[in-house]
Amino acid sequence: MDIYKTLEERIFQWGIQVEEVSAIYILGSRARVERPFDEFSDLDVVVYLSNPDYYFQNDDWLINIGEVWTSFLFRTVGGDPEKLVLFDKGAQVDFLFQPTSDFHQLIKNGRIPIGFQRGVKILLDKTGDGEKLLPKALAAPDEVPVSYDAFNQAVSMFCFATLYVAKQILRNEIWVVKERDRDCKGLLLQMMEWHAKALNGNTYDTWHAGKFIHDWAEKEVVSDLKQVFGGYDQLSNWHALIASFDLFRRLSGEVASKYNYSYPDPLFSNVEDWITEHRQSLLLSQ
Repeated sequence: MDIYKTLEERIFQWGIQVEEVSAIYILGSRARVERPFDEFSDLDVVVYLSNPDYYFQNDDWLINIGEVWTSFLFRTVGGDPEKLVLFDKGAQVDFLFQPTSDFHQLIKNGRIPIGFQRGVKILLDKTGDGEKLLPKALAAPDEVPVSYDAFNQAVSMFCFATLYVAKQILRNEIWVVKERDRDCKGLLLQMMEWHAKALNGNTYDTWHAGKFIHDWAEKEVVSDLKQVFGGYDQLSNWHALIASFDLFRRLSGEVASKYNYSYPDPLFSNVEDWITEHRQSLLLSQ
């Protein structure tokens, strides 16, 4: 039997035996119809129960589910705590525990959790109301158009981070470069998502965390991404930084034009001039 099917069955049996468990749902790729799971997909589990803190803070209950390699607390993209568990054979299960009171409040308000909107299935329901949290139609989470304040903040942060990374490259602090370049890449991804929605409409699905980026981003953008990652040396990181800067500048300019937002051309020009001015010193050091 597939290891994840085995884990689902054990989680089901565990939930039946634990009195405080009210309902268990499977979500993510193993509950989706569109873009379903593959052999490397993990198992995402949401458990509604009366004392979630205990299960976040203790591991003794996991013995009923499988052999554990390791487990630890983490935070979801939305900031909720989750317990990540690596079971035997490298099987990963992400447990999100929510209080039963939240379950009843969602039912009362007729709300569907955001994480359920792409696909969800009931693993266990002791309440008889579990189906009320199933979406009537599967869709990407609703989003509002990017505001000018959010757009302007992203532009300012990207330009600031770009200059900081450039200075670390010149110092040959490559580890620091890699750490801070993550900020640039996060902002670049955000702008790519906004750009795709600006071109295709706000309901256009850009998924999250860069998933399926080759499908939803423009082919030209995907091609440009081949140049935005450097190795562990000054010169390749310098070229990658310039490629990231140029791509962000183009995409943000098109987003601003689409929404009729004012665009900080002087800011980009100032950063570009600084990078150009210091490029020669980098070349001379090679």
